[in-house]
Amino acid sequence: MSNRKTVLKSIIKPGGIASGYSFRGKINGVPNGNLRVIQLKDMENEYTSIGKECILIKGDTIKEKYYLEQGDLLFISKGGNNFALVYDLDDALPAVASSVFYVIKVDVSKADPYFVAWYINKTPVQQYFQEHATGTYSLSINKEVVENIPLQLPPLEIQLKIAKVAQLAQKEQYIYKTIKEKRAQLLEVQLLKSIN
Repeated sequence: MSNRKTVLKSIIKPGGIASGYSFRGKINGVPNGNLRVIQLKDMENEYTSIGKECILIKGDTIKEKYYLEQGDLLFISKGGNNFALVYDLDDALPAVASSVFYVIKVDVSKADPYFVAWYINKTPVQQYFQEHATGTYSLSINKEVVENIPLQLPPLEIQLKIAKVAQLAQKEQYIYKTIKEKRAQLLEVQLLKSIN
């Protein structure tokens, strides 16, 4: 079975693309908040993971339809870095995404969310965004453009393998980067000691 050319809207659940929650003004955290808010500043490792320092709020006024589910794709729709990642934080704390994201619910019988995120972040789709972005100063990608993201879908078992290898490669890059930073810090300390 070969790759199938399609578009994103063909592999999502009904109503499966929605904007994140729109907060009015600045998001003010509260100690002991019961709802995590994922914002652009929480993206780490070149937009491939969510940091641990997300703001917590009291979520009493936010409807549960905005709550993220494991496997949801978070797509950055504003600015120049239009990347996707999979929401997979596994603690018990519920979360919502801010309106800088589209939340995309992939139908897992048709595609693997990790594969889809990986593919969206690659050059062919990134070029598609550059051609379809709107706005002069602050670029944004509208819902119709997101729905029509071009995808090459291999069979599901191949998608899973590609996604796994991509995740391992990303972890390897992160480890290399951390080692490089630690080595530079150690060298600096040793050099400073040598002149004291």
